[in-house]
Amino acid sequence: MRAGALALATIVVCVAAGCTRAPAADDGDEKAELTPAQKALVLDSAPSDIPHPLYVDFNSKAELLGYALEPQSMAAPGSKLSLKLYWRATSDLGEGYAPFTELVTPDDRRIEVSSNGPVRKGPLQPSKWQRGKVYVDELDVTVPADIDAARFSIVVGFKTQPIAAAEPEKTDAAKKPEKGDKKADTSPATFGDVYLSVLSGPADGKHGAVLATLETGATPGAQRARAAKDDKRAPGAVRRVPGGGKLPSSARPRPAPSAP
Repeated sequence: MRAGALALATIVVCVAAGCTRAPAADDGDEKAELTPAQKALVLDSAPSDIPHPLYVDFNSKAELLGYALEPQSMAAPGSKLSLKLYWRATSDLGEGYAPFTELVTPDDRRIEVSSNGPVRKGPLQPSKWQRGKVYVDELDVTVPADIDAARFSIVVGFKTQPIAAAEPEKTDAAKKPEKGDKKADTSPATFGDVYLSVLSGPADGKHGAVLATLETGATPGAQRARAAKDDKRAPGAVRRVPGGGKLPSSARPRPAPSAP
């Protein structure tokens, strides 16, 4: 009885002294504070003044609500474009997915636009998106000087980075392959990019959604023809001779002078 009374008295004193505490918050659950500039990229709803409203459904996980583009129709080689994309999260994208932007020429040359913006690789990357929120993705695009195409399309979407499978356990035969045995390949398999499919909206049939097509003013093949012409004019240029050999242009035989 005395032991029970002592334990009860201890509990009463502890409560009175406020020694019971709530569990400490997990530091990992705390979110990093966004800067004012980053907060401005997160909207509660789609703005009504999007220059080019659009609706693209990426596998019921994210939506593209529209975009802004300057200039809108002409982009010469070496010029710069300003592109702004309006994404909305409709589901949990999870780790690994990131928006991508490509410039695609008629011959299917795909030029990826690099960006380290907060919506791509920063604190606002897709794995941190909140369902229903709109995220403004701002990009500065440089048109390659060697694009050598009359036009190109802007394609956007979501993809993961290539994933390497776990290296298989090596057997004794794999550790010491026989000489000339081509089957003894123990390198880990690598899976390519995984793209979210377009369920609704303008798509390129391969990777993502087509936003716009811009003219470059360039003539296809003109750069290659100009480069070939410059090679011929360059001092010390070589020329082919019968048998596959080469001679410098300075060693070309000169025509014999005509007889008087």
